[in-house]
Amino acid sequence: MMKQYFLKLLSKRLSGEISPEEDVKLQEAIEQEPDFKQTATALTRYFENKNVSARNSVYTVDKLIKTRDRIVLAENQGFVPKYNHSEVIKRGFSGLSLLKIAAIFLVLLGSTFITYHFLNRTQPLKFDTLNTTADKVFKTLDDGTKVYLNRGSSIRYNQGFGKEKREIFLDGEAFFDVAKNKAIPLFIHVRNLNIEVKGTAFNVNADQKKHSVEISLLRGLIEITSILDKDSRVLLKPNEKLIAAAQLSPAGTGFKVISMAAEKQLQEIKWTQDSLMFKKEKLKDLVLRLEKKYDVKIEIRKEELKDKRFSGAFAAEGLKEALEALKLSYPFTYIISDKLVILK
Repeated sequence: MMKQYFLKLLSKRLSGEISPEEDVKLQEAIEQEPDFKQTATALTRYFENKNVSARNSVYTVDKLIKTRDRIVLAENQGFVPKYNHSEVIKRGFSGLSLLKIAAIFLVLLGSTFITYHFLNRTQPLKFDTLNTTADKVFKTLDDGTKVYLNRGSSIRYNQGFGKEKREIFLDGEAFFDVAKNKAIPLFIHVRNLNIEVKGTAFNVNADQKKHSVEISLLRGLIEITSILDKDSRVLLKPNEKLIAAAQLSPAGTGFKVISMAAEKQLQEIKWTQDSLMFKKEKLKDLVLRLEKKYDVKIEIRKEELKDKRFSGAFAAEGLKEALEALKLSYPFTYIISDKLVILK
């Protein structure tokens, strides 16, 4: 066993957070390596004698760092002990050597595992919020996950999405096309349900007007768990739909899974598919399609604009977002007055 891994397991044992499997590995290493046994014995005695707890471990690190510095300074200045401590040495470890081992151990480990573990495990996640009102919104998150957010819906997702965590809180309806990442599963929290995803596409409808949460899976696998009962869970497969009562009982009852034909399931996500794709299309032809998509009347009041060609695709973008995107290809101005749009 590598020393770094040994120190990590030992620190977890001392903090009381080691798993049974890890504890077996640690004990085997201690029995096989004399150096590991010596270090483990010294640190265990130290923690027991000093009654070091997880809560004050960082404070202990600071104290031992100062103690270590005084020990090193004394040795460098040629310190010679005034008294004979041979009797103490014969019993095993002297107080000085014990404290020295503990200080060195915690200086090395405290700045990496222990300090990080105890300081950062309570750090709350920071979230960004995305809301919709009259328009649908399309958003690609930092990890590549695509989110189509329906009207009147919102999501909260953690900052640095995909680096260490992928957490989303949903209110309303959204379609997710999740980027694969086996190391960091994605969790979606909606009402009393948790959805664990590793890479898939599915729709979640938790509109406040509905008395249930509906989850339709197109591809991949997702696991839905009740917050009220961790043992109540469903593994949803493609072309299946879960209907969960809005207010689940503590026993987790209220889960219903039904099979759906592919054609019917596509109707479930039709709201995401009113996409508009165009390639080298003249603006005078493109506006006819834009009028239909956004239910507006568009007038081009600048002749040279009519024959300008544009390429792109709009899915859940609103009218203003679409016009701003077109402006990136060729500059123009626009005015939106109720159902009338003027381009010039």
